[in-house]
Amino acid sequence: MNVLILPVTLLALLPQQSADDGRSPAPAAAAVEPSPDWKPAGRSLWFDAQSKPKRLIVRARVVLREGALEHFLCLKGTKEHEAIVATDADPRQIHAGLLLTGAEPGHPVRFRPKFEPPAGSTIDITVRWKNGGKIQEVDARHWVKDEKTKKELDVDWVFAGSLLYEDPVSKKMIYAAEEGDLITVANFGSSILDLPIASSADDSSRVFIANTAQLPPLGTEVQLILSPRPPKPKVEKTP
Repeated sequence: MNVLILPVTLLALLPQQSADDGRSPAPAAAAVEPSPDWKPAGRSLWFDAQSKPKRLIVRARVVLREGALEHFLCLKGTKEHEAIVATDADPRQIHAGLLLTGAEPGHPVRFRPKFEPPAGSTIDITVRWKNGGKIQEVDARHWVKDEKTKKELDVDWVFAGSLLYEDPVSKKMIYAAEEGDLITVANFGSSILDLPIASSADDSSRVFIANTAQLPPLGTEVQLILSPRPPKPKVEKTP
């Protein structure tokens, strides 16, 4: 199935969602409240059309502070043992919300006939949370560390866009990110956001770990603020 039909399919879902469908968890006492200027875009999702660039805000919680990583963000109830934060936001709506920001999906990792890293719009991710009543903000990459170099992640995520496939039994089209691969640090064909480098998910080859010293306590509610990075202006060559 051609993944180019995916944006239309997902955007069609947005009008069917209410501002809050009643299944969203109540905000924690210490949580950062969403801005009234943001437009609800589904469960645990908001769209900020007034900022430049436009932004998608995802509500999540810290679920891991130590250990090897394959994900930065996973879907709640899936891969919390290898992800720093988890959300109950719908993966299709995350994809659709990124489209609304102006981000352009490229393609997920390709392993055959030769390796091709994920591609797509570069997405900046800021994490916002409360600590002692004060709002904290940090680049999400500070929460991930290279185990070998001991340095923080210095590679930007890209909008790979995941993929669609047909369930062989039900014959329904499945959006692969519904398996839980939302924002990853290891390459998965199902990732919405992935790193544009070769990053193995094999246990013996995994590189990235949680940067424990930078992380708030388990259960902390956070906002992930996703925005496409404006492309660098082209420099015209002088004759």
